[in-house]
Amino acid sequence: MRGVWFLAGLALAACGPGSPSGTAGSGQEPPADAAAGAPGAVKPGLDRSHAGTAAPDVPLETGPDGATETLAEIVRTHGGPVLVNLWATWCPPCLKELPTLDRLQAETAPLLLVVPISQDMEGWRAVAEAFASDRYPHLRTRVDSQMAFGAALALRGLPVTILYDGNAREVWRYNGDKDWAGADARALIAEALAREAPPARPG
Repeated sequence: MRGVWFLAGLALAACGPGSPSGTAGSGQEPPADAAAGAPGAVKPGLDRSHAGTAAPDVPLETGPDGATETLAEIVRTHGGPVLVNLWATWCPPCLKELPTLDRLQAETAPLLLVVPISQDMEGWRAVAEAFASDRYPHLRTRVDSQMAFGAALALRGLPVTILYDGNAREVWRYNGDKDWAGADARALIAEALAREAPPARPG
């Protein structure tokens, strides 16, 4: 499956305030060149080439009050692997996969924590309606209105889902949308959880 792919500069331009509405309640629209195969686009699918890379030290907004936390702090509080999903209200494939991430969180808690991170430059004004708690009861999104997290990772499109281990280091990333409640996704997650499990004691 394919996500919405764009060059970083085009993404910054397309997410600015005052853009015509692209999805319900977003107030924004996808970039004009948001098509798979655009110059510089990343191939959709699983990518393990960044394994071991520390998570960006970027403040993520936890709510409209402006409070922030970093991903390293989230991982430390959770005490285990964290699956980060970079999404935006103007990205249809992002909205398509969010319900499957909600189901994944319901089925894997408390071992795995799923953390959506909005890349909407309009911040909570754009996100609050699209991410209503009754739509995704098992998820709590953060907001990166400066798009600094994605920029630090040199991402070129959305959605992107990244698994971080209990030390806040990348295990793998998936470029593009995916059914995270599907069998192949479950296998990927099970592999990651097995890596984090303590060794069995000798009998």
